[in-house]
Amino acid sequence: MRFVRMKDCKAGMIVARAIYGEYGVLLLSEGHTLSNRHIYALGQHGYPGLYIHDEHSEGLEIEDVIVSDTMRQNAINVVKEMFDKGANVLYVKNQEMYKAVSNVVYDIVDHIFETNPAVINVPLLKNFDEYTYQHSVDVGILAIMLGKKMKMTRSEVLDLGKAAFFHDIGKMFIPKSILNKNGKLTREEFNVMKKHPALGYDFTKEILHQPNVINRAVLHHHERYDGTGYPYGLKGKAIPLFSQIISVSDVFDAMGSSRVYKKAQLTTEGYEYIMASAGRQFDPMVVELFTRTIAPFPAGLTIRLSNGLHAVVVRNNPSFMMRPLVRAYDPDDPGYYEYINLSDDMSALDVTVIGVV
Repeated sequence: MRFVRMKDCKAGMIVARAIYGEYGVLLLSEGHTLSNRHIYALGQHGYPGLYIHDEHSEGLEIEDVIVSDTMRQNAINVVKEMFDKGANVLYVKNQEMYKAVSNVVYDIVDHIFETNPAVINVPLLKNFDEYTYQHSVDVGILAIMLGKKMKMTRSEVLDLGKAAFFHDIGKMFIPKSILNKNGKLTREEFNVMKKHPALGYDFTKEILHQPNVINRAVLHHHERYDGTGYPYGLKGKAIPLFSQIISVSDVFDAMGSSRVYKKAQLTTEGYEYIMASAGRQFDPMVVELFTRTIAPFPAGLTIRLSNGLHAVVVRNNPSFMMRPLVRAYDPDDPGYYEYINLSDDMSALDVTVIGVV
């Protein structure tokens, strides 16, 4: 199994991981043969690519994403319902929304503490139809993983996960014409959008009655380390740690997601942006932790090597994130492949990753 970008998908390819649409509706099952109609439709819905079986990945076992597709999709459904019903005061006062979100956060935290993954492979199967909901879930997963790597207690990680799931809840009160605009926001529209952290803070504090550590994390997740963020222009360590973690997770996931007005950027581009923004947009300590936790080349990604070969990422090395174990192949010779550990094999010391296929 390997991930292929949508522009490189061809009719006749075999789907290796099921594709789900809104509310978890199965669009294409594993083993389905792609047609041109499938490729066009998936592209229209913003999928950046999909996992396939082919001769270059035959029999290849790779690390999976940090949570199963089922667990992630269940969380997305819960968040979607939260956004759909959150403005209904009777629904909220019944606390059903909070209970549902709490339950999925508990499940994800329990799973991560139980499996104790050393590296997180970010989800590559996304679409812009459910961007807001997928984004909240994926930011939550990233933040939970970073909190655990920071050796927070389980209770602290649970609060961090809830704050991350709620970080964009204030967007419920932003006009859909602004949220879903196909293009750049005007200054006036952006000023309206900038109200969502404060609106989210009011909601989690006054309606959901969350602890202050969660409310403040929601309020300050758009502050910047150099003081140029909003709503209060907080600087450096004055920004709550939860907000710093959510901020890094938020930007990284947003860069890797397709939306109506933009294509998803490569994982490596988001990774480099986070590193380049240390000390300006982000806390350097959180960025350093990020680079030891998040894989720049997720398992299953196809990359180009400096020796002329292509390679599928098999496993990431937590100590050398830029040097994974790969299964290399010659695109012109389907029968040839070899496993190369870029961080250990002496013969591969001069081999570098030069791009993504």
